[in-house]
Amino acid sequence: MPPAYARVMLLTMALCTAACSRTPPAQYYLLSAPAGNAGAVDGPRLGLGPIRLPEYLDRPQIVTWANTTRLNLSNRHRWAEPLSDSFARALHAQLALAMPDTQVIPHPWRGAQPPARQISIEIQRFERAADGTMQLSARWTLQRRAADRPALVQFSELSLPVGGDADDYDALVAAASAAVGALAQDIARRLPAD
Repeated sequence: MPPAYARVMLLTMALCTAACSRTPPAQYYLLSAPAGNAGAVDGPRLGLGPIRLPEYLDRPQIVTWANTTRLNLSNRHRWAEPLSDSFARALHAQLALAMPDTQVIPHPWRGAQPPARQISIEIQRFERAADGTMQLSARWTLQRRAADRPALVQFSELSLPVGGDADDYDALVAAASAAVGALAQDIARRLPAD
């Protein structure tokens, strides 16, 4: 290998290394939820789950809409765990807070007898829209173990403002956490008593 070629290769490698070393580190986020509220100990049991998210959302990168057809996936701003796990934990805590007289039991039941009532949730949207608002769309189904009770299907459409600018992921995740709390309040308000 000619000496001039070797010097060019070394210089190229040094420039690439310097460029890579300037990449900011990734930031990791979790949905927040109230701590310390496990719900009622003796109240009626309500099963929560399964909760399903679309595949385009359940990934490490935080997803936002650039416009009505294009998504942005941030490599610098990531979920610290699978979003489905974080969402389920936050919704469980928020629902226990919204329904203090009810035992909210997360799915799977792990050998215990299934609760008499169960809410399964299909999340359809859970991201910052192109207009800057946090959007949460969910289809939730209440199933009752009694044979004579049909399933009750409900839809929740929530839109919350996101503070800060488009690159403020702390504000985005705070709005996402607030949206989960708003979903819990909507479910608690619309859930039949029986």
